Amino acid sequence: MQTHVAASTKNVIFLAHVKDQLNENEMVMETSVPIKGSVKNNGVESYFSCIIAAKKVKLKELEKYGSDLLTITPEEEALGFKYVFQTKLTKETVNERLRGPLGLWDTKETFIDNNCQLVLNRLHEYYHEDDAA
Repeated sequence: MQTHVAASTKNVIFLAHVKDQLNENEMVMETSVPIKGSVKNNGVESYFSCIIAAKKVKLKELEKYGSDLLTITPEEEALGFKYVFQTKLTKETVNERLRGPLGLWDTKETFIDNNCQLVLNRLHEYYHEDDAA
């Protein structure tokens, strides 16, 4: 991770399946990426500054958010749900490992279209990479 990913000059996106596990001491579900080896203790997420999650969310829940990065298609309206990226924690997801730099996402952008280009555009904007010409 440190040798290849951290030193890369390219955009790196890791996709992973998550595992939900009941923490019986606190009676909450904890979500993490299962991985073997020494990285398991810290979690693979510890190597990245922006962690988002793909979710299936009911449109009623999404109505609370008025983001320009969230569009509902007629097909999604007919289905009653949308596949989205969750960018920030909510009270229902406090035990997930979602995170990003302070100010990267506005609260209304807690859920956005599941389009990686939107995420990359925001990261480039946040880090002012377009200004480095």
